[in-house]
Amino acid sequence: MSKSVLVSSLSAWVRDALTHGREHCVEVHRGVRIPGAGPVDLVTVRHEADRFAVGLWTISAREAGDPEIDAMSRRLHAFEAWYAELVERAEFQGFSPSHRVFVSGHIVAPRVRRSPLVDLLSTRGSSITFWTWTRTRSAFEVAPFYGKYPAFGSSRTQMKDLLSHLAWEDGATAERIPRPIPT
Repeated sequence: MSKSVLVSSLSAWVRDALTHGREHCVEVHRGVRIPGAGPVDLVTVRHEADRFAVGLWTISAREAGDPEIDAMSRRLHAFEAWYAELVERAEFQGFSPSHRVFVSGHIVAPRVRRSPLVDLLSTRGSSITFWTWTRTRSAFEVAPFYGKYPAFGSSRTQMKDLLSHLAWEDGATAERIPRPIPT
């Protein structure tokens, strides 16, 4: 399947999937170059009240993995830096934003190659999401991808020592103090 057919199919799916009814508007822009970080296939902008959700989307006909995460991370950071510069210039001219912007990256591929990073981001990350696509004769289907939960494989000692300066209460070893029964 050609790249333009994939992008067109994804664009149609995104328009349908992102319209929940509460948005003021949903915009989809194709083939946007992120300064200093390269192109994305789609940029979506959802607007609800004073909140804007910007989505940077890439779609591929091949398996996605760590290299695609690296590229998307670069695009996310570049977009956020560009937006921060825009806000700063506006503030120098006496304007201040009365809105909030959240930026996320979306990697869409027929398969996602599992790795420790993919597993972690797909289950607990918030800025990058993974999607798998399939095409049948009648439809283009997109579904979220989730890897394994990496923390489940961690030992208790490793979890407690990971961030040693943070206060942790170990529920398994904490002394149980009975609470008074309210009367």
